[in-house]
Amino acid sequence: MILPATPLLVPGLVPARRPDPLAAVRDVVVGALTELVDDLTGMALPLVVAHGGDPRYGPLRPSLAGSGISDRWLPPGLPAAWAPGDRAPAGTGASVALLALAAVLGERAGAVPTLELSGPPDEAASAALRAAPALVVAGGGAPGSQDRDPAALTPGVRAALREAGVELTRARVRVFPQRHDHLPSAYTVTTA
Repeated sequence: MILPATPLLVPGLVPARRPDPLAAVRDVVVGALTELVDDLTGMALPLVVAHGGDPRYGPLRPSLAGSGISDRWLPPGLPAAWAPGDRAPAGTGASVALLALAAVLGERAGAVPTLELSGPPDEAASAALRAAPALVVAGGGAPGSQDRDPAALTPGVRAALREAGVELTRARVRVFPQRHDHLPSAYTVTTA
Protein backbone atom coordinates (compact mmCIF):
# COMPACT_ATOMS: atom_id res chain seq x y z
CA MET A 1 0.00 0.00 0.00
CA ILE A 2 1.25 3.49 -0.86
CA LEU A 3 -0.26 6.30 1.18
CA PRO A 4 0.35 10.06 0.97
CA ALA A 5 3.30 11.16 3.09
CA THR A 6 1.64 14.39 4.18
CA PRO A 7 1.34 15.36 7.85
CA LEU A 8 -2.25 16.40 7.06
CA LEU A 9 -3.06 12.69 7.07
CA VAL A 10 -2.44 12.64 10.84
CA PRO A 11 -5.70 13.17 12.76
CA GLY A 12 -5.93 16.29 14.87
CA LEU A 13 -3.43 18.44 12.97
CA VAL A 14 -6.18 20.43 11.20
CA PRO A 15 -7.91 22.80 13.66
CA ALA A 16 -11.46 21.66 14.43
CA ARG A 17 -12.96 24.95 13.26
CA ARG A 18 -11.66 24.39 9.71
CA PRO A 19 -12.81 21.84 7.14
CA ASP A 20 -10.50 18.82 7.10
CA PRO A 21 -9.27 18.55 3.48
CA LEU A 22 -8.00 15.00 3.89
CA ALA A 23 -10.82 13.38 5.87
CA ALA A 24 -11.84 11.18 2.93
CA VAL A 25 -8.23 10.21 2.22
CA ARG A 26 -7.69 9.33 5.89
CA ASP A 27 -10.82 7.15 5.92
CA VAL A 28 -9.63 5.21 2.86
CA VAL A 29 -6.13 4.81 4.34
CA VAL A 30 -7.47 3.51 7.67
CA GLY A 31 -9.82 1.13 5.84
CA ALA A 32 -7.03 -0.20 3.61
CA LEU A 33 -4.64 -0.55 6.56
CA THR A 34 -7.32 -2.41 8.53
CA GLU A 35 -7.76 -4.87 5.62
CA LEU A 36 -4.00 -5.24 5.27
CA VAL A 37 -3.54 -5.98 8.99
CA ASP A 38 -6.54 -8.35 9.05
CA ASP A 39 -4.94 -10.35 6.20
CA LEU A 40 -1.70 -10.87 8.17
CA THR A 41 -1.33 -14.07 10.16
CA GLY A 42 -0.59 -14.25 13.86
CA MET A 43 1.29 -11.27 15.23
CA ALA A 44 2.94 -10.38 11.89
CA LEU A 45 3.46 -6.68 11.27
CA PRO A 46 3.95 -4.78 8.03
CA LEU A 47 7.21 -3.03 7.16
CA VAL A 48 7.03 0.75 6.68
CA VAL A 49 9.09 1.93 3.70
CA ALA A 50 9.79 5.58 2.95
CA HIS A 51 12.13 7.84 1.05
CA GLY A 52 14.82 9.17 3.37
CA GLY A 53 18.30 10.55 3.52
CA ASP A 54 20.72 8.10 5.07
CA PRO A 55 19.53 4.49 4.84
CA ARG A 56 18.03 3.28 8.13
CA TYR A 57 16.29 0.08 9.12
CA GLY A 58 14.82 -0.81 12.48
CA PRO A 59 12.46 0.48 15.11
CA LEU A 60 11.99 4.24 14.80
CA ARG A 61 9.51 6.57 16.45
CA PRO A 62 7.26 8.98 14.57
CA SER A 63 8.13 12.66 14.57
CA LEU A 64 6.89 15.46 12.36
CA ALA A 65 9.65 17.83 13.47
CA GLY A 66 11.11 17.70 9.96
CA SER A 67 7.90 19.39 8.79
CA GLY A 68 8.05 22.00 11.54
CA ILE A 69 5.42 20.29 13.72
CA SER A 70 6.40 19.74 17.34
CA ASP A 71 6.04 16.25 18.80
CA ARG A 72 3.60 17.69 21.34
CA TRP A 73 1.05 17.94 18.50
CA LEU A 74 1.13 14.22 17.77
CA PRO A 75 -2.12 12.41 18.59
CA PRO A 76 -2.52 11.25 22.19
CA GLY A 77 -2.36 7.58 23.17
CA LEU A 78 0.59 6.54 21.02
CA PRO A 79 2.50 3.34 21.85
CA ALA A 80 4.78 3.63 24.88
CA ALA A 81 7.73 2.45 22.74
CA TRP A 82 7.49 5.76 20.85
CA ALA A 83 8.23 7.96 23.85
CA PRO A 84 10.73 10.67 22.86
CA GLY A 85 14.26 9.66 23.72
CA ASP A 86 13.75 5.90 23.45
CA ARG A 87 14.29 5.66 19.67
CA ALA A 88 15.58 7.75 16.83
CA PRO A 89 12.89 9.75 15.04
CA ALA A 90 11.72 8.68 11.61
CA GLY A 91 11.48 11.14 8.75
CA THR A 92 8.16 12.75 7.94
CA GLY A 93 7.01 10.17 5.39
CA ALA A 94 7.73 7.16 7.59
CA SER A 95 6.24 8.98 10.57
CA VAL A 96 2.96 9.56 8.73
CA ALA A 97 2.77 5.83 7.94
CA LEU A 98 3.61 4.86 11.53
CA LEU A 99 0.94 7.21 12.89
CA ALA A 100 -1.63 5.83 10.43
CA LEU A 101 -0.75 2.30 11.57
CA ALA A 102 -1.17 3.34 15.21
CA ALA A 103 -4.83 4.10 14.45
CA VAL A 104 -5.23 0.46 13.37
CA LEU A 105 -2.74 -1.47 15.51
CA GLY A 106 -2.82 0.49 18.75
CA GLU A 107 0.07 -0.42 21.07
CA ARG A 108 1.35 -3.06 18.61
CA ALA A 109 2.34 -0.24 16.23
CA GLY A 110 5.32 0.39 18.52
CA ALA A 111 6.92 -2.79 17.14
CA VAL A 112 6.49 -1.94 13.43
CA PRO A 113 9.88 -1.90 11.68
CA THR A 114 10.80 0.99 9.41
CA LEU A 115 13.06 1.22 6.36
CA GLU A 116 14.12 4.63 5.06
CA LEU A 117 16.28 4.77 1.95
CA SER A 118 17.24 7.10 -0.86
CA GLY A 119 18.84 4.53 -3.15
CA PRO A 120 18.68 0.79 -3.74
CA PRO A 121 18.41 -1.33 -0.58
CA ASP A 122 21.56 -2.92 0.82
CA GLU A 123 21.73 -6.63 1.74
CA ALA A 124 20.10 -6.22 5.17
CA ALA A 125 17.31 -4.06 3.78
CA SER A 126 16.77 -6.46 0.88
CA ALA A 127 16.42 -9.35 3.32
CA ALA A 128 13.91 -7.34 5.40
CA LEU A 129 11.91 -6.50 2.27
CA ARG A 130 11.77 -10.11 1.12
CA ALA A 131 10.74 -11.28 4.60
CA ALA A 132 8.08 -8.61 5.18
CA PRO A 133 4.53 -9.98 5.17
CA ALA A 134 3.26 -6.63 3.83
CA LEU A 135 4.55 -3.15 3.03
CA VAL A 136 3.16 0.26 3.90
CA VAL A 137 4.93 2.81 1.73
CA ALA A 138 4.77 6.43 2.79
CA GLY A 139 4.55 8.30 -0.45
CA GLY A 140 6.93 6.90 -2.92
CA GLY A 141 8.14 9.92 -4.71
CA ALA A 142 10.41 12.65 -3.57
CA PRO A 143 8.83 14.86 -0.91
CA GLY A 144 6.11 16.99 -2.46
CA SER A 145 5.67 14.82 -5.56
CA GLN A 146 2.59 12.90 -6.56
CA ASP A 147 2.72 9.12 -6.88
CA ARG A 148 0.55 8.40 -9.89
CA ASP A 149 2.59 5.55 -11.37
CA PRO A 150 5.80 3.60 -10.80
CA ALA A 151 7.76 6.17 -12.82
CA ALA A 152 6.98 8.78 -10.11
CA LEU A 153 8.65 6.71 -7.40
CA THR A 154 12.09 7.60 -6.08
CA PRO A 155 14.78 5.15 -7.16
CA GLY A 156 15.11 3.78 -3.61
CA VAL A 157 11.39 3.16 -3.16
CA ARG A 158 11.08 1.70 -6.66
CA ALA A 159 14.01 -0.66 -5.94
CA ALA A 160 12.49 -1.61 -2.56
CA LEU A 161 9.15 -2.49 -4.14
CA ARG A 162 10.90 -4.51 -6.83
CA GLU A 163 12.96 -6.34 -4.18
CA ALA A 164 9.78 -7.15 -2.24
CA GLY A 165 8.09 -8.46 -5.40
CA VAL A 166 5.35 -5.81 -5.41
CA GLU A 167 3.68 -5.51 -8.80
CA LEU A 168 2.12 -2.06 -9.29
CA THR A 169 0.67 -2.72 -12.74
CA ARG A 170 -2.32 -4.40 -11.10
CA ALA A 171 -2.60 -1.93 -8.23
CA ARG A 172 -5.77 -0.08 -7.35
CA VAL A 173 -5.17 3.66 -7.37
CA ARG A 174 -7.68 6.00 -5.74
CA VAL A 175 -7.26 9.68 -6.57
CA PHE A 176 -8.61 12.42 -4.32
CA PRO A 177 -8.64 15.79 -6.12
CA GLN A 178 -8.04 18.83 -3.94
CA ARG A 179 -9.17 22.41 -4.33
CA HIS A 180 -7.56 23.89 -1.25
CA ASP A 181 -4.87 26.54 -1.30
CA HIS A 182 -1.34 25.30 -0.71
CA LEU A 183 -2.20 21.63 -1.32
CA PRO A 184 -1.28 19.47 -4.31
CA SER A 185 -3.98 19.11 -6.95
CA ALA A 186 -4.60 15.51 -5.79
CA TYR A 187 -3.59 12.86 -3.27
CA THR A 188 -3.43 9.19 -4.19
CA VAL A 189 -3.77 5.97 -2.23
CA THR A 190 -2.46 2.84 -3.97
CA THR A 191 -3.14 -0.72 -2.88
CA ALA A 192 -1.51 -3.70 -4.51
